[in-house]
Amino acid sequence: MTDKRPAKRPTPKDLAPRGRAFWRRTLEVFDLSEVELELLRECCRLLDECESLRASVELEGTTVKGSTGQPRVHPALGELRQHRLALGRLLAQLSLPDVDDKALATPQQARARKAARTRWAAHDARRQVGG
Repeated sequence: MTDKRPAKRPTPKDLAPRGRAFWRRTLEVFDLSEVELELLRECCRLLDECESLRASVELEGTTVKGSTGQPRVHPALGELRQHRLALGRLLAQLSLPDVDDKALATPQQARARKAARTRWAAHDARRQVGG
């Protein structure tokens, strides 16, 4: 993956507005391999599906009537949660660098960095006390 794309890639026709916008913004900055383009395409589709699920919840509310008339959580909320998790995994797999050209940390990397900082802070504190 490089910072500038050499040729214009057509936007997939099956994308809705949110997915198309993400596709275009991403390819304005990055030159992606064919495998990365497939990951990007799936990310865009998931963004569109999240938008659709969210619209359903906004229209119908967070609860719906169950089979016997009881209120229950809107099923789109569970699907939306799963879509967001899948999107996060695909974006991590795509591993686009941030604006400073550093790869964004995965949740595991962020936790590891925090743990390392905590260990070193404790180590430094012991050194200061001991001498």
